[in-house]
Amino acid sequence: MTLDPLPTYSVHVNRLDPTLAEVHIEFANLPTDVEVRGRVMGPRCPGVTTIEVAYPLQMLAHPVYRVLIPEPALWSADRPLVYDGPVEFLYDGKPVGKVRVAFGIKQPDTLA
Repeated sequence: MTLDPLPTYSVHVNRLDPTLAEVHIEFANLPTDVEVRGRVMGPRCPGVTTIEVAYPLQMLAHPVYRVLIPEPALWSADRPLVYDGPVEFLYDGKPVGKVRVAFGIKQPDTLA
């Protein structure tokens, strides 16, 4: 079995405060019998030195996974900090595809 096409994903920041970001990653077109393993690493930003940490994906309810990032670094136009990493799809314990997820965590717009 191979996944064709590969699942696509969408990212939603479920919780954001200075101590924690809870990011949900939902995969579309993902069969229920396919296992997901992966992690995101970061933050990364061109021209900026950062300390990168790996954060594992945790299943919430198939096909929604979450990543918990303590003390998140926020994305901005002048500092485009990004978290990214490999996600592997397995069927019966064997790899059937992989994608790379990437996202920035942005402070929501607030009304003054």
